[in-house]
Formats: sequence, structure tokens, C-alpha cells
Amino acid sequence: MSYLENGSTLRSMFRLMLPLRHDIDPTRSEVITHIKDNLRCDIGRAIRAFNSMRHKKSQVLVYDMVHRQWRGCDWVPPEEGDKVALLTRAINEMKRELFALKSEVRKQGKLLGQLERKRSRKREREEEEGTVEPQPEPEPQQQEAAPPEKEAADGEDWFKAMREALDEQERASSPSTEPLSSPSGSTGPTRFRWENAEGVVPMP
Repeated sequence: MSYLENGSTLRSMFRLMLPLRHDIDPTRSEVITHIKDNLRCDIGRAIRAFNSMRHKKSQVLVYDMVHRQWRGCDWVPPEEGDKVALLTRAINEMKRELFALKSEVRKQGKLLGQLERKRSRKREREEEEGTVEPQPEPEPQQQEAAPPEKEAADGEDWFKAMREALDEQERASSPSTEPLSSPSGSTGPTRFRWENAEGVVPMP
């Protein structure tokens, strides 16, 4: 809101402005001349005030599309018939704006619906195809080679165990017979370990 030197505002001064024509040439514009005379300022300040008052956020001055004139936002014609016609035009303009807004809302709703359907179809295709990223298989861990000292110790243990096993097997398979006595009845050691049916088997 712009305050003037006398404490009033542009809205309070120009809200009842009569319909006036505007021209691209400021010197020929009735609106600029009217603002300049009321504000008692130069033409540059009058143009800035006009641009401020016709802005959508302020709308101190509104444009009559039927008569192609600018007028104050609260101005009404003096005659009753003209008042009715002005109000009717204002209502029709608001209806057109409302219809345009509804059309835009429907358009945006259709776009949102299309996007939602596309996303749902894409999700269904992914579920049917089962596009799930395969998990990478863990790499088999390679066993580290044993150091040479450990390999040598393992080899010695293996040979030792094999020797012990062979000794056990040899002791189990050897005959456990008592030594034969000599023919003379002596109990001393004999020359022969045993005799078989065919003859005497010499000792090694």
C-alpha cells in the first residue's frame, strides 16, 4: 500500500476514478494525465503509480474490456440500468474465470491419472517379470598353502605313524610258539628253531 504525502493512499484516491482511456504514448493517455494532475507530480511518477494500481495484487484500477477503458475498482455508473449492466458483466467475467480454473483443474487431474496408471502398469510388469537383481554368489575361499616347515613336520609324522603300524602288524602276524628243546633234554639254546615233518629248518 502506497501512502501519499497527505497521508492518504492511492486506493482511497483513485478507487472511484471515472472510466478513462489509456494510450501507449503517456502524453496522450487520459489515465496518466488524470493521475499526474491528482498527485501533482511529473509524468514518470504518474506512470509508476499507474503500473502499481493496475497490478493484480492491488487492482485499484480495473480494465473494462467492453468499453476498453480503465476505471476505479469501486466506481459504478450513476444510472440504474448502467449499474445492472456493469454488475452483470462483472459476474460474467467471474464465471469465465471460474470456468477456466475448473478446466485447468480437470486437465491437471487427467495428467495425474495418466501418470498413476503408467506407474501401476510398470509396477505390474516388474512383478510379472520378476526383475529382482540377483545376489552375487560369494567367492570360494582359497586355502592358504602351508609353510615348508609345517609340510616337512607333517611328512615325518606320517612316516612315523606308518612305521609303527607296520611294526604292530608284524608282531601280530609272528608265531608265539615256545622254543624247541634239544634232543638230549637240555634246556639250553638250540641250533634249530623248529623241525617240521620234512627235516630240520636251520636258524638264520
